[in-house]
Amino acid sequence: MKTQIYFILFTFFLLLGTGSISGQKYFSKEIGLISDNDLYVSTYYDRYYTNGTFLYFRYLSKTSHEKKLHEFRIGHQMYTPKLSNLSSLEDIDRPYAGYLFASYSQLFFSKKNYGIKYSFELGLLGPDAMAQDLQNVIHNIYGFKSANGWDSQIENTLGINLEFIFLKPFNNTTHKRIDFTFVSSCKLGTIFSEVNTNIYGRFNLLGKQLNSYSNSLLFGTNLNTVAKQQKKELFLFLKPQLGYALYNATIQGSLFNNDSPITFGINSIIYELEFGIKYAIKHFDLSYSIIKYSKKTEVIEENTNTYGTIHIAYKFN
Repeated sequence: MKTQIYFILFTFFLLLGTGSISGQKYFSKEIGLISDNDLYVSTYYDRYYTNGTFLYFRYLSKTSHEKKLHEFRIGHQMYTPKLSNLSSLEDIDRPYAGYLFASYSQLFFSKKNYGIKYSFELGLLGPDAMAQDLQNVIHNIYGFKSANGWDSQIENTLGINLEFIFLKPFNNTTHKRIDFTFVSSCKLGTIFSEVNTNIYGRFNLLGKQLNSYSNSLLFGTNLNTVAKQQKKELFLFLKPQLGYALYNATIQGSLFNNDSPITFGINSIIYELEFGIKYAIKHFDLSYSIIKYSKKTEVIEENTNTYGTIHIAYKFN
């Protein structure tokens, strides 16, 4: 774990010292990796939402009069109870679950100063997502014991999900040090169904005005076809979020059957707080954030839990 942290810090400061974008190039395509893990904030806790890995390819449409971004993504998410080595099934306070998916999304920005994103996701929840094998690989790397409760995981079910997101900055003009953007989202499907509202705040660490929300690493929109619009970024961000959960198959099991051996009810009111730092320089995007989230089911004792997110991307033409 220490080796990974040292590598991330080294990469960050190496990119920090590479200087500003020359203004001679623009980048309209991007490939990136996002890694979620509670080990990024603690070497002690390994529970609940314990790992997420996402690989994506994003590109800017060159035929639209309004800025439009397309993204293809594959991802894997893993959920476990508080204890990875169980003495009995009664120790399970959250079902084991693994989810493997692929998605397509499109984000466009209107000249009336708002953005709309929609996505379609197709996946598989259950043993065929191979979460048990992946967790044992991760545990072997860190020298942890193999988890022994996956026989009770959520059974196989098809994942079909739709998501709609609306973005709107609070002001029509950018400010030098700080700005805020309102975001509202709705997910409907066989795996996750929920509505969320949040506010993104950016706090600039550079001596110039913030990039617009439609050209910022904050929303993955810093792709362009004009060189002068490809700008360096370095900012802190904060995102409080409040939501209402309708269904969560990783806890409640399939909508279509009752085959899963262990399921629980969910908490309808959910909240989350994310904060971190983002940096964009030349070809590279780099960010690190910490997410604190409320418990998804009443069976869990702790009111909040935490994980970290690392994002590394490469932009090109």
